[in-house]
Amino acid sequence: MTEVVWEEEKEKREEEALAEHARLSRLFREDRFGFERERKRMIDEIINSAKDEAEKNRLRALNDSWVRTFKNAGSRHNRFVMAQSLFWEHFHEVWQPTMEHFGTPKPKS
Repeated sequence: MTEVVWEEEKEKREEEALAEHARLSRLFREDRFGFERERKRMIDEIINSAKDEAEKNRLRALNDSWVRTFKNAGSRHNRFVMAQSLFWEHFHEVWQPTMEHFGTPKPKS
């Protein structure tokens, strides 16, 4: 019974996420300034949801670092390459060692 409820909630979450994506996509195309304002509001909402001040400060520093990094990218393609680089760095330095620690075998290259 719980699995059925979870599946129904999953479908609802997916529909809500797709609607939110469509809203943000439309805002990005029609009002870049409004999109940036909404993006910043969403980031602030997540940061402010942290329980303690130390965690909030850590999240603010992380966000500031990302903003500085991508602001200096120079082009759309460079931002994409930088995002890929950050993803793989996180994968190899954080995710993979954590999985190995819990006994998941290392993926073959």
